[in-house]
Amino acid sequence: MARKPSFKFIKSDSGWKVEIPERLSPTGKRQRVFFATRDEAKDYAAELRSDYEDHGTKASVISPSLADEATRAAALLAPFGISLLDAARMAVATKNTELASSSIEDALSIFLKSKSGRSEAHANAYGYMKRDLLKSFAGRMLSSITAAELLAHTEKSAPTPAGFNALTRLIRAFWRWCAKHPRDWCDAKRVEALERKETTKDEIGVLDAAQCLKLLETAKKHYPECVPGFAISLFTGMRKAELTRLQASDVTSSGINLPATSTKTGRRRFIQMPPPLKAWLKAYPLEETVLPANWQKKEKAVRRLAGWKVWSSLAEPHVPPEALPEWPHNALRHTHASVLIALGKPLESLTFEFGHSGGAQVLKSHYVGVMPKAEAAKIMKIRPK
Repeated sequence: MARKPSFKFIKSDSGWKVEIPERLSPTGKRQRVFFATRDEAKDYAAELRSDYEDHGTKASVISPSLADEATRAAALLAPFGISLLDAARMAVATKNTELASSSIEDALSIFLKSKSGRSEAHANAYGYMKRDLLKSFAGRMLSSITAAELLAHTEKSAPTPAGFNALTRLIRAFWRWCAKHPRDWCDAKRVEALERKETTKDEIGVLDAAQCLKLLETAKKHYPECVPGFAISLFTGMRKAELTRLQASDVTSSGINLPATSTKTGRRRFIQMPPPLKAWLKAYPLEETVLPANWQKKEKAVRRLAGWKVWSSLAEPHVPPEALPEWPHNALRHTHASVLIALGKPLESLTFEFGHSGGAQVLKSHYVGVMPKAEAAKIMKIRPK
């Protein structure tokens, strides 16, 4: 039979002290409580004694089934040096953490509202992140998602090193936002399992004259309202985000004016009107907007119909055949820069028109020697029939 505890109060240098034994302490550790007067310590000790008599003595009367469960639980915990009481406290702490957490659905909804002011590209990227996270963790509380599960999800959703790194940045931003006070919905350390993967810097991919012509001819045949967008991309090397912000009023017969608010670097720049682009815009004049409605879907459809391995909701089947070649990253921008360098345009002037903040060295290291001069000349001669 367990020895009846004694709650003593003693005078010490810090005041009147009452000691609470380890087995009766709510923290599982021996506690000392100090009081200014003897009467306060005495009353507190009396309360502890009364509580023990009301509740603690009942601990010695338990059912055989509960005793059997306790014995088996203690045997399971013994190799880890964890007591039954410690295990119970850990389970309660876990449950409390879960109750204080948020479902992944609610967390994503609130997080995306806080990012509503971002660009369309950011919004799309976070939208895909949300879609994939809900496929993996629908109905889960954030606190229940482990680091190993986050890593497995990211590797499955983005198998390539570059894609993995891009998705990792998004998930880290979401997870750390959820972990910040006053939300405290999850443990921020769990995303540390998402370590950046090394990527190889492949040579840039460009289109040859025949491929450029095929792309424009395909747009003419299937989506003629998309011709200006493709022509501007090919003959100016404009970034995709800059193209989407371009207004019809920015395009004149002498060139294209990009306001500071539209450029990546935040600096205004002017692109002189190339002769081939002037011819294409004469044959396919701009309407009220530079890009037509559903530009992104139509742009993918044109690339797919021109023979590239691009998924398209407007083409059948939506999933492209494996035999088709991959569309090079930033193909039209890289093609444009390679063409002008091959034709001898000074790197300094091209740096301004191209909007490179890193100077001429970036263009030199990436584009010099990529495009044969004869092929570049063919591309600049492409005109609408």
